[in-house]
Amino acid sequence: MSFAEEAWVPTTETECRIEGWSKETHQHGLQVRSSAEMNAQVVGILPAYVINFDSHNFGIEFQIIGSDRGWLKIRGAKDDPNRSKLPIRATYPGIGWIPGEQVAFMVQSGSGHQRPDAESAKLLDLKGDWLTSMGKIVRVVACSGEWVLLDYSLGRSRNPQTLALKRLTEAERRASQGRAWFRGVCAIQETSCETSWP
Repeated sequence: MSFAEEAWVPTTETECRIEGWSKETHQHGLQVRSSAEMNAQVVGILPAYVINFDSHNFGIEFQIIGSDRGWLKIRGAKDDPNRSKLPIRATYPGIGWIPGEQVAFMVQSGSGHQRPDAESAKLLDLKGDWLTSMGKIVRVVACSGEWVLLDYSLGRSRNPQTLALKRLTEAERRASQGRAWFRGVCAIQETSCETSWP
């Protein structure tokens, strides 16, 4: 990828309109900070991601309302004992900041762009497959409106003639890492959303 094709990264705080959930599995949960810095004051805690043996795993859900230098600004976090299968846990519901690598959601699009603009250059085109069906989100770098800037790694590819799927080798996975802007964020943990983006 040439420098001209690299994804644009915001240098100031952005505003966003998406949702996600915490994927922190440490028993002490995820610290929410007062600003986008690791040494900022801790204002609250989000309980740990729960891994259930019936595969109905559950992370604390929240709104994502901003981003700044790899951090995401959240609000409205809530626990759901019906899904965690645990007693209700104390959860910080206010506004605060968490690292982008601790946030998860699905991306129902395989079209990655240079900027948060569908007319900008396409850096990834999975031809109808979704990013989170073909690979994983490594880190949420930033967001803007309904767009997210992601570091991603693909784990599968589709043969263009037969449409058969194959798992990538370790070397192929390393070569398939990238960064791009995507739409189609889905924050429903159990299933897909009704709408997907091209």
